[in-house]
Amino acid sequence: MTQRRKILLFACVALLIQGCNFGADSTKKLSGGYFFRNEGGEIKDILCEKPAGGEIPSTIIDFDYDKKFIIAKQKPKIPQDPLYNKNYHYKDGVDEIYFWLIIHENSLVLGPLSEKEFTTARKEYNVPDNLILK
Repeated sequence: MTQRRKILLFACVALLIQGCNFGADSTKKLSGGYFFRNEGGEIKDILCEKPAGGEIPSTIIDFDYDKKFIIAKQKPKIPQDPLYNKNYHYKDGVDEIYFWLIIHENSLVLGPLSEKEFTTARKEYNVPDNLILK
């Protein structure tokens, strides 16, 4: 292979690699100053831009939101990331699915909740039925 072909091949491969987004970090702006952070693997959480805003730790399975609420489904990642504001207690064990509710009006983060507790909290805070977790 000639030197010119090698350079051309190298340039093509470099462009291909640069154009691919192999597991790159991403964020999605939600409501109330919160955002979903996906760093690949099990690092998928919901964080707040405000220091006292609260968080939902990894690993978020699904979420939905409107201008008043954020709801989320989570499978705990253990050990927890030491950068979270608190150490969360999962009363039914770490192999269960938990639910979370963020209420912007009260700056309140409820969770981890069982499905029954989550359903009760949705009714108590009038979370609209069109916010759905899969």
